[in-house]
Amino acid sequence: MSDQQAFVYLNQQQKIPLAQDKKLLADVLKTIEIDTATLAVAVNNQVIPRGQWPSYSLCDGDNINLFGAIAGG
Repeated sequence: MSDQQAFVYLNQQQKIPLAQDKKLLADVLKTIEIDTATLAVAVNNQVIPRGQWPSYSLCDGDNINLFGAIAGG
């Protein structure tokens, strides 16, 4: 077993430690204390549907991009 800390990256800038017991996307979003009501989230350039956030596992080095939803017409 490796003792190295795993990290994910938020918007290719912020390096966030990935805890052993909190490797799910929903957990990381709670950690950064951001209002997710109007967010879209992509991991490694793939949009992750909101319903999958609680079960989507992250890996060391993943890039998470947050996008604000904009209404238009």
